[in-house]
Formats: sequence, structure tokens, C-alpha cells
Amino acid sequence: MIKIKSLFVLLILISFPIAAQAQNRSIFIEAAGTNPMHNAFFNENFRMEGTGAGYTITEVRDEAGYIFRFNVVPNVIIFDDGTQSPPGPDDPQFNIVINLIDNTTTDEVVSFGFQYNSLDDMYEFTQFLFLRAAINIPNDFETVVEEVIDDSWQNKWIYLRFSVDYPITFYRVLSKGLAVEGTSVYSGPFLDPITYTPVDHRTTALPAVTAGLQVQILNWLSIEPNFQVIYGDRSRDFTMGAGGRLLFPIKSVRNVLLEPYGAFNYPIVHSPDFTSFPRFAVGAGIQVGIRGGPSGVLFLDLNYMHSIDRAVLKNLYGDLYPLPEEIHFTRYGIGLGIGYKHGFIDR
Repeated sequence: MIKIKSLFVLLILISFPIAAQAQNRSIFIEAAGTNPMHNAFFNENFRMEGTGAGYTITEVRDEAGYIFRFNVVPNVIIFDDGTQSPPGPDDPQFNIVINLIDNTTTDEVVSFGFQYNSLDDMYEFTQFLFLRAAINIPNDFETVVEEVIDDSWQNKWIYLRFSVDYPITFYRVLSKGLAVEGTSVYSGPFLDPITYTPVDHRTTALPAVTAGLQVQILNWLSIEPNFQVIYGDRSRDFTMGAGGRLLFPIKSVRNVLLEPYGAFNYPIVHSPDFTSFPRFAVGAGIQVGIRGGPSGVLFLDLNYMHSIDRAVLKNLYGDLYPLPEEIHFTRYGIGLGIGYKHGFIDR
């Protein structure tokens, strides 16, 4: 039982407000019993516990915000039928009844009792009894601790960005100029080919790197010119291009930065096997970023791009199927990238 009481005292102390100097939290300790020895013992110890807990123990009743009243009475055993009898020799002989009263309204805040045998037993319980009552006194002066959230990482004027990407580009063959109902390259007459073979759709998936400079002109709007290089030597590969993005930062989730965007891309270098290459591509995507230090963002980039014009490739099937001389494709792609951007100058 003693261990349980000691644990409860510890829990009360953890949750107990330390600052208790306001007038309405001052306490007047009042002994209501007739046993001088017990009154003196508890009065002295409750005063000590109250002072130690940070309360002002007043000497004048009318100056106190609360009355801490205690009354020591002989313990009584009450049976189920309502009859009473004195305690046995092994039962607690005394009962201390504690009342906490709001001195401004005279309302009783809390009332409880505690049984014991001798004053020597109560040294370790006076703190528990005092705090059990006083914890019910409202704390009008709560300490408000404001958490300082550093969101400067997502509020820079300029970000230098770099990513490693994996664009997947699709070339969907068009029927223009192809024989056999617009499906095949051929030799001989168009309507009656001598030889022919179907033309397949094409897909490239090659590594790339992208570098750019993002400027956050408004809290919800950024612009980003960028430059991308795709590594590969196959004839249909797009190898180099410049682009731009219009990003819309969303900062509502702590330590997360969402940036949906619209994008365009302009080809600078492409394979000479293309006789005509799309002048530019447009699309959309989203960057999902997390805090990468006080000035940086780690991000995952997903996007879709669609070329406005057709891609026209030279017929590379050789002398066996030389016609038509050019094959037309629709070009589009999806991209996945992982990168980092470092910010400069707080907004």
C-alpha cells in the first residue's frame, strides 16, 4: 500500500503546476478537530508541504483564495446494516477528513478521508494528502510555451535544383504514308507492295540529369528555368533540351512541400535521324518534397509531357523496305526523378 501511495504522489508532482503565487491560489490551513497533538502535527506539515509546492500559506482566513480544512476523528467501522463499532486493535484508529473550500464562493471543491494508526505513520503521507486536495485548485496562470517552427527551408527566394531522372518516352506510329492500311513500310507500288513489314511503336527509357534555378516570386508561385540531358545513342533518343516550369507550392503540411506544376520543354539537340522534331512539349507534374536541412528540400518528381508536333524519322529499314522515306510518330512521355534543391536568401 505504501508503494502505491508513493507512486501516486510522484504522479501528482509530475502534473502539479509549480507557479502558484496568485492571490486566488493562496491557502489558509484550518484545523477543525479537537485533538491538539494531531492538529499541531498536521498544521505544521501541511504548511510545509504547501510552501514547498509554491503556494502562499496565509495567516488570515479572509485573504486566502481557498480553505484547506482538516479534522481528525476516531475511526469507526460501519457494517452493511448501518450499525457501527470501534475499530479492532489491528485496524486504523484515526480518520483525517480533508475539505478544500473555495473561499470566494464557500463551495466545497473536494472532500476525502484517510485512515491511520499513529502520527509516525503519517510523515510520508502528508505530502500526498495536501497535493491530492490542492491539485483541484485551477491554475489561472498557465505557462504557454510556443513552439518555434523553422519553415525557412520552404521559404527561400532562390533554389538551385539538381535531379537524377528516368524519363520514359513513347513514340506512337502514325499511319501517314504507310501501306497495308497504314501499318507497314514497303517496297514497290503503294497499293500492291512487293514486300512490306509492320512498323512498331517505339519506347525509350534512359537515364538523365536535370539542373535548374527556381525563383519563388510569391508564397504560392515559383518559376523555374531548367536544362536536361538524356544519355543514349539510339537514333530516336532526344538528348538535350531546355525547359521551364510554373510551380504552385503548398505548405500546409509540416515538413512536407507539395508543388504541382505546369511545364514546357524546348529541344536543343536531337538525333540527325529525325528530319523533323517537335518544336516543344507541354505537360504537368508534381514535386513531393521533405525538409532536407535548414535550407534544402529533398524531392521526388513525377511528370507527364506531350509533344505538340509530330516526330518525323527517316526510314531506317534499308533497301528492303525503302518506302515511305519518312515515318511519322506522336511523341509523349512520363518522367520520374529524385533530387535536391538548396535555397538561398529567406523571403
